[in-house]
Amino acid sequence: MCAGTERDERNAAIRQSIAPTYDHRETGDRFYIETRLDHRPVSVTPIRDPFVHHRVTVGWRDLLRGLLRRKIVVTVIVGGDGEIVEDVCELDADYAGRYRSTRRSEWREWIEGALRSV
Repeated sequence: MCAGTERDERNAAIRQSIAPTYDHRETGDRFYIETRLDHRPVSVTPIRDPFVHHRVTVGWRDLLRGLLRRKIVVTVIVGGDGEIVEDVCELDADYAGRYRSTRRSEWREWIEGALRSV
């Protein structure tokens, strides 16, 4: 069960699930979280899903360096391989996709039909 979804399941309406696009037990972890400190990669950690809580601890050495420069830039990037990012983006009905897909074909047909009627 995903974090944040704890509630009384007995009285809740049944939600229609979408078809899974991969099984992490077969493919391994396809998402990652990358931490950078002042644009310098600190760590890249494979993760199972993109819904994470990430804590960044800045050491004394980097803290002193940041104080001398008067800034510390901490960047946290949650990403994944190309296919899984595409699958997540396709959850949005307005996303046409980067690759050949039925949604992109429907969108292209709609545009071409609108242009023909002008």
